[in-house]
Amino acid sequence: MKQDKQDRRSQRTQRLVNSAMMELIFEKQYDSISVQDILDRAGIGRSTFYTHYFDKEDVLTSIADQMLEMFGQQFSQRNVEQGLIPCLELFQHVQQNYHHFRSMLRGHAGEVLWEAAQTALSRTIEQALTNASVVKCPPAVPLPVVAQYLAGSFLNLLKWWLRAEMPYTPEHMERSFQQLALPGVWATVAEKCE
Repeated sequence: MKQDKQDRRSQRTQRLVNSAMMELIFEKQYDSISVQDILDRAGIGRSTFYTHYFDKEDVLTSIADQMLEMFGQQFSQRNVEQGLIPCLELFQHVQQNYHHFRSMLRGHAGEVLWEAAQTALSRTIEQALTNASVVKCPPAVPLPVVAQYLAGSFLNLLKWWLRAEMPYTPEHMERSFQQLALPGVWATVAEKCE
């Protein structure tokens, strides 16, 4: 973003623009969204927009940054006993907001937002593993690799579930993920020191 002013008007403008962009992404492909579409939906003028953003890509980056911050705050409050990933909560959230998430599967905007989710989830998992008491010595597989693997596995399963139009309950998906991914991760990070 161009300016990082945090006064109320700037925050309000950013909320309006980000909200307008998200609404438009749910309605049509990112490539067909113009800055004028965003201006019309947000109810702001061109000069106000360009005071805060370079272009529509900058708006998308802002939304992705907000997602990162939100994920970071939510996940930082979890401990390892609660699980590395709040799988059930995320599956339930996606189910409740199915149409919004379904639209995120298509086009460039979806790629940017999923990549932001991958980054946030990986960071959170790595931090949780670093803080976990089960990691006694450096594991054979570095924690950043484990975190990327686990985040990628979860998000790919989530995408599949969305594309398949949620054939299983969130509870079933959470159990499946736990059974498939976590035993290997825990075995890797909890190896005995030589």
